[in-house]
Amino acid sequence: MGDQLVMERFRLLERIGSGGMGTVYRGFDERLQRQVAVKCLSAADPDRVMREAQAAARLNHPAIVTLYELGEHEGHAVLVSELVPGETLAALETAGDLCDHDVGELVADLCEALIHAHDRGVVHRDIKPENIIVRELGGIGRRAKLMDFGIARLSGAPTLTAHGEVVGTLAYMSPEQAEGEIAGPPSDVYSLALTAYECWAGANPVAGATPAETARRIGEPVAPLRLSRPDLPEGLADTIDACLDPDPQFRPSPFELRDCVLAELPELDDVQQLPASHESATHSPPRRIAAPRLAVLAASTILLALIAGPLAAPGLALVLAVLALPSLLIGATVGSLAVCAAPLLGAVGLGPAAAGLGAPAPNAPSRAVLGIGAWAWLFGGAVALGIGPMLGLAPAAPNAWLGDASLAAETILRPLAGVDSIAAAAIFALASVALGRLLELRHAALALLAAMLWAAAVNAALSVVGDGSLADRPIIVVATAGLAVALEFGVLRGRAEGPEPGTVHAQPTHEPRARLTGRLA
Repeated sequence: MGDQLVMERFRLLERIGSGGMGTVYRGFDERLQRQVAVKCLSAADPDRVMREAQAAARLNHPAIVTLYELGEHEGHAVLVSELVPGETLAALETAGDLCDHDVGELVADLCEALIHAHDRGVVHRDIKPENIIVRELGGIGRRAKLMDFGIARLSGAPTLTAHGEVVGTLAYMSPEQAEGEIAGPPSDVYSLALTAYECWAGANPVAGATPAETARRIGEPVAPLRLSRPDLPEGLADTIDACLDPDPQFRPSPFELRDCVLAELPELDDVQQLPASHESATHSPPRRIAAPRLAVLAASTILLALIAGPLAAPGLALVLAVLALPSLLIGATVGSLAVCAAPLLGAVGLGPAAAGLGAPAPNAPSRAVLGIGAWAWLFGGAVALGIGPMLGLAPAAPNAWLGDASLAAETILRPLAGVDSIAAAAIFALASVALGRLLELRHAALALLAAMLWAAAVNAALSVVGDGSLADRPIIVVATAGLAVALEFGVLRGRAEGPEPGTVHAQPTHEPRARLTGRLA
């Protein structure tokens, strides 16, 4: 088709790309004297072509490629759109030409595009690095534009997808889309978050070596972003993780994702380039540990060294190191160290509340680890210092344990590793996981009902821990559950529930859902 005149107006100059539905040319509009992109669709049915045009025609936004014309040439459908100078996000990833700050700015732009599209009833359904064009702004930054609404679904329009057929790109497809269900706005959020995850982590966590392996991974839990990038701001990483929830109703909205990214932009590195996507992780440059984590790690190390050395309390240093280990394993942040407050809760008669201290963590594994840590601190405080109920699992340790590491190991750490203590730790872990999950519910009333059921189950489980003293005051467990729901839906959500799944508002009705861990860090 090169050097041809299409639709008696658009001169084809050179081929600039191709895909499953056709070929894209750089063209020249001889009527309006401007360069354009001409997409010749050689293998698309007329209904789908018309849908692409209808979808794109509804949209007019700086972060969306503008459609100019729809026509036909030599039996092929032709779409003429804005020609955006730049590279695709996929090309920039492959070249290693992105930094953390770049990715944050581009994701914020794409969130704006989704807000605009969803508000007009348009769902893209195929967000991926190849469908994102990045343009330079004269050395002052980069901006993203979303292109190719070829498989977009129009709200209220009949679906053109046959029963059992899925449309989209497998490695970026949301679980509900892969199941052949209707893909709403949360599906776009999932795909965008997966794209962002890939940029920051250097690999798509869903993509496998074969299509079959990729298909099996869709809907499986995704490893937290912080495991690959512990230096990223916690609030940002937690929000990306939330956007990848297999259940669409639990995903943040584009408003929430955008606001979180913009809030964390000042903390994102704007110098160091991310490794090229084809490089092995073993060849990736070392990442900087985030300042808050580094500060906590340094302070913990210095404190333990002082206790074991100048203060001549090696037993105390050993016990503190073991008790703090769960918190240190998931990031050594101020938020994760909040479980250290468990002995204080025990001291004031609120020991059962410690079962929920791990709930604010961003994902189930972290919640379970912090739940175990909360039990360890509660048990350690009781046995070592006599703070809180003794629980009937071990006698109080003699005072000499402070200066004798062997005695501390025998009288405190050994009972902590006993069968009864491990069972109690499992209860605390499950309680934290369950409470964290129910706090992700979108409706306060439903979350409150679930919290009361949680309280009943936890109190019943605590009745078999040691002498059962933790279950003597069930009101404490009930109050813990109620307070957690109040904080989540009051303080953290601006006292307003989020929109119903699949609905879109012109303006956000609630602030971004920052997890409590991120607030404390």
